[in-house]
Amino acid sequence: MRSPFAPSPALAAAVLACAALVCAAPARAQDPVSDDALRLALERGSAYLRGLQQPDGSFALPPVTTDTLEAGFPMGYNALATLTLLKCGAAPDDPAIVRAFDHLYTLPLRKTYSVATLVLAIEARFLPPEKELEPEKHAYGTVTRRFFGKRARPVDREKLQACVDWLMAHRSKQFAGAGWRYPQGEIDQDNSNTQYAVLALKSARRLGAEVPLELWASVADFFVAQQDATGPEVPWFAVPAADGPILDMLGLERRRKAEKQLAQEAEREAERADRGAGTRVRAATPGETAERPRMFARGWSYEPRKVDGPPPASREGPTPPQTGTRVSTGSMTSSGVAALCIAKSELEANAALWRPRKLAVEAAIRDGVAWLAQHYSPRDNPRADGGPTGWKYYWLYSVERAGVLAGTYRFGGRDWWEDGAAHLVGLQEQAGSWPDAKGLSRLAHTCFALLFLTRSTIPLVPLPPKRVLTGRG
Repeated sequence: MRSPFAPSPALAAAVLACAALVCAAPARAQDPVSDDALRLALERGSAYLRGLQQPDGSFALPPVTTDTLEAGFPMGYNALATLTLLKCGAAPDDPAIVRAFDHLYTLPLRKTYSVATLVLAIEARFLPPEKELEPEKHAYGTVTRRFFGKRARPVDREKLQACVDWLMAHRSKQFAGAGWRYPQGEIDQDNSNTQYAVLALKSARRLGAEVPLELWASVADFFVAQQDATGPEVPWFAVPAADGPILDMLGLERRRKAEKQLAQEAEREAERADRGAGTRVRAATPGETAERPRMFARGWSYEPRKVDGPPPASREGPTPPQTGTRVSTGSMTSSGVAALCIAKSELEANAALWRPRKLAVEAAIRDGVAWLAQHYSPRDNPRADGGPTGWKYYWLYSVERAGVLAGTYRFGGRDWWEDGAAHLVGLQEQAGSWPDAKGLSRLAHTCFALLFLTRSTIPLVPLPPKRVLTGRG
């Protein structure tokens, strides 16, 4: 059986698109942060989190200047701090990590954010060293399952399964069970809780847990239906997760070797466009294929919208008026992109479930990334109507997931990580933390900033590395 990291000859167009994205000259809003400054930021941030840990393994919430939500999520913020330390290079047997898990395993499973983040922390603790992954020879999930099977204790396996069972039992009773809430209230789905649950179930799958394929089909259908129906057209750029099969994207070593040749191809393409030759663009008609599908900026909101009838024939046009929690934002659009990339990665191997969804899912991923290209800013969580949103650090961790899972380093000409890293390093406080802001304390904001800086999300396939200085090897 061919490794899912091995490319197929049929993907030449997708490969070229992917390489063009990797190799095109970036457009940055500011100079990139230096390696030394990045390394110092990670060290100071990790030291700040370690300073919050108590003798029993828990993490103390720092004093706050505004009301925060964390007090209601003790497992959540403890798991978030543990996850962050692991992603910043803490060893799985580091005494701080051992104490943290001892404490976490005493806490009851109660809320989606908390349970999902615990799963992410468990996976991070049993992440195989890079030298054991051999991405050109073995599927990442295969290596991870074997590593977890050898290293995990019975208590780890039992806790992982309990988390999966809890998440499956607390799915939305609406929307074909495609979402999650805290749980509470009349509305039992929001795209924030849902993105964490989807990430956790993907992590659990990599560790060997069983998740029904029908769940991923429901997630895909929900996010396709809930996306903005129309939006302005955005100039084409590559979105690897939408431009070809995820499991056939180029492996790491072969992509490195191909970069020079494919960069030259991209330059020649640009020269032809400058001479007025134009590019091949297909109409937005379902079923048509071409090298350069049209892209329309279409996002997602926090709460689900009422969907009446089929989507319009064309995705081109102004976004309909939106209000309150049903206006598209950067963090929720990132959630939609991430959830669809994960659902696609799980469905592709099942032709019966994937074939009828393929065109719609890939268009939704592509258009979601187009929305991010149109609105991206590391300074604020963007909102379609231009109004205030807040949750900046949460937004940046969300956009990191979308960028990594979509396989893209740039939104259009914008290098989202370089811009975000420079902005975050400039905001770090002397103590190593990041400031209080709406809803959450320095603990959560420091975690979100560090998770962004380390590009902590596990990609669906190996990608050429960005500057990630974590000490893991």
